[in-house]
Amino acid sequence: MAAKTGKRWQKQMQARIEKERETAVSQLRDLGLSPEVNGVSAQWTADHPRDEGDQAQASERADLGFMTRERLAERINRLTVALERIGEGTYGVCEMCGAQIETPRLEALPDATRCLACQERSERERAA
Repeated sequence: MAAKTGKRWQKQMQARIEKERETAVSQLRDLGLSPEVNGVSAQWTADHPRDEGDQAQASERADLGFMTRERLAERINRLTVALERIGEGTYGVCEMCGAQIETPRLEALPDATRCLACQERSERERAA
């Protein structure tokens, strides 16, 4: 392991990941776990029809809220996996090829599980 990615660096990354995870959990909690539109439950809006414009706006806000909560939950899961990898001693090791993930990549994306080459290969294959 390179000096830059030694124990001190990993402790710093662990603290950063824990803080980012805590922030994401807080944001998810602030958004609430139930789909509400401006404090009005979906059940209330279903029982009280509104004009089409209001319904479209309410539906769009609900969809955006759901997507935001989903993205936050996915981020929390990725950060949790990163913390588990630190505990296992596998943090910074590419899950595809076993090589060290580049330090600048980990500093930019602390939840990265692949080196840049493997990530690019995976994206090209997915796009094909």
